[in-house]
Amino acid sequence: MRQTVSIIRIEDCEIGRAVRQAVDMAGGLTNLVKGDSKVVVKPNLARLAASGSGVVTDARVTEAVTRLVLDLNPASVVIAEGTAVGYDDGALSTEQVFDYSGTRAVAQQLGVPCVNLNIDEPVPVEVPNPRALDRILVARTILDSDVVISVPVLKTHNRTNATISLKNMYGVLPGTEKRAGHMLGINNSLLDVISVVRPSYTVIDAVTAMEGLWRTPEDARIMGLIIAGRDAVAADLVGCSLMGIDPAEIFYLRELTSQEGEVRGLADVDVVGESIDAHAERFRPAFDAFMDRYPGVRIVTGQSFCGGCVAELVTAIRYVHEAGYGERLKDITIVVGNPEEVEVSGTIAVVGDCSEAHEGRGPMASSCPPAEDDVVAALCEACGADPSLVLSLRDENRRTMWDSTSHLIET
Repeated sequence: MRQTVSIIRIEDCEIGRAVRQAVDMAGGLTNLVKGDSKVVVKPNLARLAASGSGVVTDARVTEAVTRLVLDLNPASVVIAEGTAVGYDDGALSTEQVFDYSGTRAVAQQLGVPCVNLNIDEPVPVEVPNPRALDRILVARTILDSDVVISVPVLKTHNRTNATISLKNMYGVLPGTEKRAGHMLGINNSLLDVISVVRPSYTVIDAVTAMEGLWRTPEDARIMGLIIAGRDAVAADLVGCSLMGIDPAEIFYLRELTSQEGEVRGLADVDVVGESIDAHAERFRPAFDAFMDRYPGVRIVTGQSFCGGCVAELVTAIRYVHEAGYGERLKDITIVVGNPEEVEVSGTIAVVGDCSEAHEGRGPMASSCPPAEDDVVAALCEACGADPSLVLSLRDENRRTMWDSTSHLIET
């Protein structure tokens, strides 16, 4: 099935006009939003950051989308989000983020409520073909809605390589359910979420995008674009291309585009308005920026290297280093993504099923994606570290972070 995605350049700072044009060129909302529709506008407000920074959805984009919906006179409209709840970093207050990002001011101006999904009523939903979670808790506001419009900001991500429309739906999990998904593997958990909750429409904020690890303002990319489309997979494929990211490097996109009934790639997408080629850039991957913190640690990657292994390597490298084994990490080569040739004289650690051709050359963390604990174990065995010490440090860090910030979820 072919899908249409629009790319519109913002002219004269008229964000509202660009959003309207992008939505109209991608099919509009009239076939979705009816007089009896309950509509949720879902921005990405996962961090405490200002509108326009590129870290969170620009409040002006959220406003423009919400105005379009209100023009269609639905039964109800809410702006809803649940911020990060603390995994390797601390939890945040959704209410504070609503204020700081300017989103609450927009909601008040338009007369619509802001709903904190982290404290919304959790409703259990069975996952038909689970990968990590056979049952997930989803916020009642989302399940009771008829239309969910995902309004993400275009960004790289340190655990999934990119976060756009589909990754934005992770925010529909209330409170600690987000932590559960991280513990069981964010990439497979995200696919479970997507299998039961999909956006009805997507409007991507590429006014200011973000590369690397979202440092402000160093990692900001001024693009001045709005992307829109009915199909979230198609919209995310276009978003990845604008960041210079191969969609095959995004685990959940690679899996989804292999499924029956989904778009298979950009060849199935009609891009209208501006062209991808006219605006595509090469964003710095979050994993590359992360590895700057660990000079001397050698990783050999192949074409199959994707977010599935990135997510677990980020944790493993961080905590092996923090446990005091940083110098030993420099003595090994981490092989991931099935590189064709690996010429080393030292010890090798192999990560992921796609690198099974190198199995036997060193300890291996198998599966696709591999489990976090298995990656830690493989790296520890390769460099002579104590995995129990590393895992204990990791668990203590997460426990301390949670204990010190979990109260913010309800504030």
